[in-house]
Amino acid sequence: MKILCDVCCKEEASAFCCADEAALCEACDLRVHPANKLAGKHRRLSLSAPTAQSHPVCDICQENRGFLFCQEDRAILCRDCDASVHSANHLTMKHNRFILTGVRLSAAPVSSFPSPVAEATAAEAATNTMMTMNNQNTALVADVSSPMTFTSSSSTTTATSNISEYLIKMCPGWRVDDLLVDDEEDKSRIFMAQADELL
Repeated sequence: MKILCDVCCKEEASAFCCADEAALCEACDLRVHPANKLAGKHRRLSLSAPTAQSHPVCDICQENRGFLFCQEDRAILCRDCDASVHSANHLTMKHNRFILTGVRLSAAPVSSFPSPVAEATAAEAATNTMMTMNNQNTALVADVSSPMTFTSSSSTTTATSNISEYLIKMCPGWRVDDLLVDDEEDKSRIFMAQADELL
């Protein structure tokens, strides 16, 4: 049995993305996961197609190929045994049964190496986005803080930035440590100091 791709619903899935909880064909995997850095870090496991020897046998008759798994009985069943067991009474008819596909997950994650063209395109897009964000942030800071003179070179071409640079541009005159102060921690520190004074 095949597992179809959850994205295109046409091709056989070749990988399973743990973060997206989706089975993907090779083409959709290459389109979805290099789209951004976060998606590129998703753990993906390759799916291997079943062989004739890898199909399990029925737990009851031990002869026929197992097609179903019964969750309540914790058993793999062939069609004949499933029909006899799960038509016996109204309680067994309510058991949760799942089709066995035979597709196995590999133990090793899928290693994806984006092509140099894709890397260059992604780097160029990231640079353009960063430059646009820097220009918008500079304009925003200039509008908000008109009495202050804040100059920023709009010809910045660095593709990487960190949170402290971003906060310095967004909140001039503030230190990053000032923005990360926990009010509850300050209250508890003041309370402890007052308690120490009383002792």
